[in-house]
Amino acid sequence: MLKRTGEMSLGIIGVVVTFIVGLFVVIGTVGYQSSMEMIEQEMMQDPTLSAQEAEAGAWALELFSSVGWWIFCMHLIGLVIGIIAVIKLNSNAKLAGILFLVSGGAMLILTLGTSFIQSVLFIIAGIMCLVRKSPVPQKEEHTTETPL
Repeated sequence: MLKRTGEMSLGIIGVVVTFIVGLFVVIGTVGYQSSMEMIEQEMMQDPTLSAQEAEAGAWALELFSSVGWWIFCMHLIGLVIGIIAVIKLNSNAKLAGILFLVSGGAMLILTLGTSFIQSVLFIIAGIMCLVRKSPVPQKEEHTTETPL
């Protein structure tokens, strides 16, 4: 049986980093949404901005809020897949490797690179799971030659 300490360590670190970043994304998005109304009111009261400009600014603020929730959802999905991969690591390394690669690749692409560190950790763990094979026991060679 092959010990998979490296893959396990990378997977656990990736899961922890994903959780922490996801937590910061939620806190930032909720804080941003709570201050969004105040910012919109200030834009509407600003005499230098036209109504069209203020509306465009409000639309941009709403877009940033939506992007924040999208990034959080992708982190949450990556976190769940990463936890499943860590759990399956010792029983089925090939499945765990595929899950790590899917989680890391999807998070990297779908969060537009904001999950770079944890994605790289998951991708490295996935590659290690798929590349490392259990050592094959070597058979002793029997020769018919007699020693001199």
